[in-house]
Parts: sequence; structure tokens; C-alpha cells
Amino acid sequence: MLLLGNIASRISRKKTKERIVTYIVDRNVNYTNICVTDCAFCAFYRKEGDEEAYVHHFEIIAEKIEETISLGGRQILLQGGHNANLKIDYFEDLFRCIKERFDIHLHALSPAEIVHTAKISKITIADVISRLAEAGLDSIPGGGAEILV
Repeated sequence: MLLLGNIASRISRKKTKERIVTYIVDRNVNYTNICVTDCAFCAFYRKEGDEEAYVHHFEIIAEKIEETISLGGRQILLQGGHNANLKIDYFEDLFRCIKERFDIHLHALSPAEIVHTAKISKITIADVISRLAEAGLDSIPGGGAEILV
């Protein structure tokens, strides 16, 4: 990891004359913890029907976004479990609601979540990405360990 940091620093110094480091304030917002994947490493997920299982309604997500913006946040990372009940239309509606109400960068859905959404929605991965971008998706995060499952 130190080697990677050193390489990044060298590249940055070549591209900028000043020693500038930037950052953003963002927040991870989980829309659901219900997941069918059953990854052995995950302590986050719950099965459908578990007393701790949830799917957050838009207003709960909106409250979290409002808190983020009030603290200077410019981005939210929106992720959750592989919920068999949340198809493409759920995400399109959610993303549109977020973008209509907030001026915030929407960094959402891991590659594994996108593949899952394509599968249960019976559409292609390209269609999922296209439709989500049209609904307001700004960028996609790198995959976590679930991409290996």
C-alpha cells in the first residue's frame, strides 16, 4: 500500500506544480441490508424476514443526505444488499427523487449490485447502467469483496 501511495504522489507532483491534496466529504448510505448472496465474510446482511432487515424509504435516505449536505458533504455512496425485491425501477425512482431534491454527486451501486439488478430485472448490464445514468447516477464505486463471490 505504501508503494501505491508513493507512485500516486509522484504522478500527482508531475501533473501539478503545487503540492495540493484534495478531498471530498461524503457519506455511505445503505438503502437495504436484505441480501440473498450469503457471503461468508459479510456481517452486514440480513435475510428477508429477519427482525433487523430493512429497506429504507426515500424520506429516511433524504434525511441522511440532508445531514451530509449540512456538514459540507458533496457526495453520497449509496449501497446495500442484493435484495431480490428491488429491481431497476426501484433504483430509477430513488435516483430521480434524490436528484430532483438535492444537488449532490450520486456515487452508487457496486458492480456486484449492478449485475444482481440486471439479473433480477431481466435486462442487460449495459441497460442497467444506461437507465441508472439517465435517472441520475453520476459514478459507480469499485467493487468490494463481494465481487469475488
